[in-house]
Amino acid sequence: MFEENLVENFDLKNQEVEEEAYKIFEENFIHEKKVFPYKITKREIFVAMLDVTDAQTKMKIKLKVKRRVVPVKMTEDDFYLLTNKYFGVGSGMLYQTTENVQLGREEFNLEDKEESAEIIKFVNRVILDAYKRGSTDIHMEPLKNDIILRYRIDGVLHNIQMPAAIKNVFAAVVSRIKIMADLDIAEKRLPQDGRIKIKVGEKEQDLRVSILPTINGEGIVIRILANQKSEMTLEKLGMETEILNKFRELIHKPNGIVLVTGPTGSGKTTTLFSAIKEINDYSKKIITIEDPVEYQLDGVSQIQVKPDIGLTFAQGLRAILRQDPDIILVGEIRDKETAEIAIRASLTGHLVFATLHTNDSVSAVTRLIDMGIEPYLITSSLIGVLAQRLVRVICPYCKTEKILDNGEVTYFGKGCDFCFETGYKGRTSIHELFLIDNYSKKDILNEKSNFEIKNNLKAKGWKDLKDDGMLKIEKGITTYEEILRVAW
Repeated sequence: MFEENLVENFDLKNQEVEEEAYKIFEENFIHEKKVFPYKITKREIFVAMLDVTDAQTKMKIKLKVKRRVVPVKMTEDDFYLLTNKYFGVGSGMLYQTTENVQLGREEFNLEDKEESAEIIKFVNRVILDAYKRGSTDIHMEPLKNDIILRYRIDGVLHNIQMPAAIKNVFAAVVSRIKIMADLDIAEKRLPQDGRIKIKVGEKEQDLRVSILPTINGEGIVIRILANQKSEMTLEKLGMETEILNKFRELIHKPNGIVLVTGPTGSGKTTTLFSAIKEINDYSKKIITIEDPVEYQLDGVSQIQVKPDIGLTFAQGLRAILRQDPDIILVGEIRDKETAEIAIRASLTGHLVFATLHTNDSVSAVTRLIDMGIEPYLITSSLIGVLAQRLVRVICPYCKTEKILDNGEVTYFGKGCDFCFETGYKGRTSIHELFLIDNYSKKDILNEKSNFEIKNNLKAKGWKDLKDDGMLKIEKGITTYEEILRVAW
């Protein structure tokens, strides 16, 4: 008889897994029976189980290892994380469903492949796994003799283990993704872009697909677009109170240009749409022009740029001005023509939001001048520039205190299963806000350098990205290494 009087719960966070325990069993058995042997001694084997009352499975394990079975209760999530970590994503595609994931074109099948059903399950599993881990991008990269799967989580790429057999059917995986994205499966020489709409539980999710032919085959990147409209608020962006209050004043101005700057993937669009969401009280006409449309907001007219038919940012802006808008959002100011129209709009009573690719807030002025915009037009229209970066947050599950030689206390993440051994979980923003006051206008009109403008701002107590980052280090939110990575 098995001793089951006191069945413990499996502690995924702290429990070490011994390879010799689970390697005794075939993968198929582990997936089929939903068990995971994780520790073995001379007399006992410890087995995490979904159903600890499954006497038949316990008997099979006992007969195989000739040891007493100690069952430990685990959850579906525990099993999912364990099998993904030790066998690879999609390793159990023959034995596991994709948990309520519905893909828009599921009626299509790869009829010319025997393993097509497995391919469908594998692709669904990868998408679900990436989604659950909070990934923004899925990378499938063919090498000469291998296939690499990587997820971008919190801005950093992580290698994800895959079943070795997938390299033999990768062409079918590419074809499956092309079918889902409504792309040409026969075209293997040219890049292709498409979109997929999926449903995870009750949540709809948009995916953007990019196929790129390389010398080793077609590489795939799937961008998981954030659709969490209800969660977009300025309070959740990580702004310090002083910056938040001043930024709020800017977005409630009746006219002028407000710019958000930073590199690709720094959260500029999220910030702008959080601002739009706050001021959208249905008493104002709000129109956006974007490339692509990432967030869809109720009560906002949104335009997708289509350069192939002549609908550029500049062309779209001209049309928007004939629609009697109060507030305009421009996805990105890329050229002089777009900048001039945006400035003209702000000078005729419109509030204009836009993004710009610069390293800091003050550099936005230099960028506009480099485009050919006169300084007097900048000082007449620009009212503020918010620069930002995304930094990783210390994982709350493995957050550890460290006392430095000088007695100061700092924090870091040791690494655990919840943060995939990185020490970080989630991201927040660091910011600097450049308000165009009378002093700054004089500096701009006198064509002072960025360095001089910053020094004048610093003399008045202005805080830049590094200062905001150091404040978040002091609060135990992030680490010095993260601030060094993004702001120095």
